[in-house]
Amino acid sequence: MDIYRTTVSSLEKLGIKFTEGQVSLLMRYLNIVYDYNMNINIVGTKKKEDILVRHFLDCLSILKYRKSIFGLEDECKKILDIGTGAGLPGLLLAIFLKNKKFYLMDKKIKKISFLEKTIETLNLSNVRLVRGMAEELAHDRGHRENYDLVLARAVAKINILSELAIPFCKINGKIVFYKSKKAFNEVVSTRHKISELGGRVYGSKEVEVPGLKEFRIFMIITKEKSTPCKYPRSIAKINKTNKGGN
Repeated sequence: MDIYRTTVSSLEKLGIKFTEGQVSLLMRYLNIVYDYNMNINIVGTKKKEDILVRHFLDCLSILKYRKSIFGLEDECKKILDIGTGAGLPGLLLAIFLKNKKFYLMDKKIKKISFLEKTIETLNLSNVRLVRGMAEELAHDRGHRENYDLVLARAVAKINILSELAIPFCKINGKIVFYKSKKAFNEVVSTRHKISELGGRVYGSKEVEVPGLKEFRIFMIITKEKSTPCKYPRSIAKINKTNKGGN
């Protein structure tokens, strides 16, 4: 596989506008993740071609809906990526959305250290790092209801992600989850909880990621009112509730 040609072709298929400079940064970032991953596990996928498709193209596919999700250049200025890991999707999106400021949140020192070096190497000035647990930082006045858009690309179910993510979002902002087709069933049983958290299920957008044989949707929630101060609860309480506890 010609990684560069595959990347360019895939971006074109997704209808994503790009420059040579952005693709060049993308390739550098891919090489950094691949090389680092050879010694220290930063993403579960090992082959460079698979990292490109399963992680990079998957993350960037949201730009197919760039205007409706990210708004105009002077809109949606502050974007939070919860559980960013290797910078996915936040760091990738920062390459393509230079006028937006991205805050990448993760609780693991290993991943924050990796991101610090990567951001410096790529010379990205629109990225900030936030270390800590979402359920704790969401109660910090510096973060609570402070972001125009909150992103989460995680395996957790929507009922868990909603409680962790919605408190960070400003009123009239948006929360977007990268999800599989399971999201449709998950959201049916979660609408009441989302409403209690101050949000409303706005809808979803589908995308076919070139080379990825999985169903991908973006579940969109709008923030209509302030989140009650008791949320989010500790992760232990969130998990207990979702297993049938009180």
